[in-house]
Amino acid sequence: MMKKTRTLLFCLLLFFVVIACLPLILPLNNYKPQLEKRLSSLLQAQVSLETVEFSYQPWPVFTLNNVKIDGEAGKIEQISVPLSLFNVLQHGKSLKNVTVAGVKLKPALAFTLPKRFAALEQDRITLGDVVLTKASVILDQGELGPIDGVIRFAKNGAMDDLQLADKQGHLDVHIKPKGDNIGVTVQASSWELPLGYPVVFERLYLSGEGSPEGLLIDDIRGETYGGVLSGKAQLTRQTDWNLQGQLLAKGIHTEPLSKIFSPATFVSGRMDAEVQFVYSAADYLKLFAHPQLDASFLLRDGAIHNMDLVAQLRAGETPAGRGGQTRFDTLKGKMLIRDRSVQLQGMALGAGKFNAQGAVQIAAGRINGSVSGRLQAGVLAIANQIRLSGDLSKPALNSGNAARTGEQPPATSVNELLQ
Repeated sequence: MMKKTRTLLFCLLLFFVVIACLPLILPLNNYKPQLEKRLSSLLQAQVSLETVEFSYQPWPVFTLNNVKIDGEAGKIEQISVPLSLFNVLQHGKSLKNVTVAGVKLKPALAFTLPKRFAALEQDRITLGDVVLTKASVILDQGELGPIDGVIRFAKNGAMDDLQLADKQGHLDVHIKPKGDNIGVTVQASSWELPLGYPVVFERLYLSGEGSPEGLLIDDIRGETYGGVLSGKAQLTRQTDWNLQGQLLAKGIHTEPLSKIFSPATFVSGRMDAEVQFVYSAADYLKLFAHPQLDASFLLRDGAIHNMDLVAQLRAGETPAGRGGQTRFDTLKGKMLIRDRSVQLQGMALGAGKFNAQGAVQIAAGRINGSVSGRLQAGVLAIANQIRLSGDLSKPALNSGNAARTGEQPPATSVNELLQ
């Protein structure tokens, strides 16, 4: 038993001595033409590499440096293959723990990778998980990335799944071969979408199919602010990037959502909404900088906080300072966003004997519009029409006019209505 143990230790020692001497024994760069030919055959592309090196990191590793695929279609800074006992004994027919760093691929090449990896199956080559670091897709303007991930392969060598995830664990993306295209699923939790405002989704799920022409997202489901979302979207790119789609929202708790846009004057209640959206830009990094949204919404059993419209009607003038609230049974209307211009149209508030209508536009820090209210108190009806105009960065808005049925029209004003 002792003799066998010593023999095993001697073999292991000899193995590591050979590995340590490999850089001196083998002129590795002499094998570069054979490696280029082999990789070109496997990936069905013209592959070239700058150097082949051997190093310790701290374990022995072979590294292929500055690999190019079909000229400028794809670039890889390093492909590292550990010289483990498993990899050596498999004689190149099976490799594990391969790391690929600094990947830059053009979209046309990226979408053909599943088919190119299928050649591995024909040559009976299998791979374990391949770790990707600093992977990017090269675009006409800039890059999409970098991001880290893992490529997993099936037992027959075909690509099975590409998983991408953020370091915080909030985002998980899976990309799988799907015929000539790819299937994409995205799952996110406690995730803030890059829409210019800190809107957070408790849960978000998207699935669709990608091709060189774009991405069709046929299933969107989410949970945000106590409500649920569903919808569809499509991302295309010809001259510009274009994202358009529809969302249906149910039971959204509007108080935390509206405070994102106006922490002083906000709205509470539960909201249902239908949203049509379009984003377009030449640079994908600026895709959400120019929104176009059309939304129809209905709020139930809520209040407009820090604004008391009923008190203004009864007093015929704006009370000193701000405060109070306007409760409502329903509040509905349409919101149109065009770049940095916001229009609220067809606004209708119903609260028993009190109702109000209005339309306003906010652009370049200024507001223009009008609001009218009506309170039925027995046989007496009080009506008030208020014009709004002014600079939202200043503490007051210009006053308008008012009228009461059967009485002289009293003067009224609105101070800091939307501040």
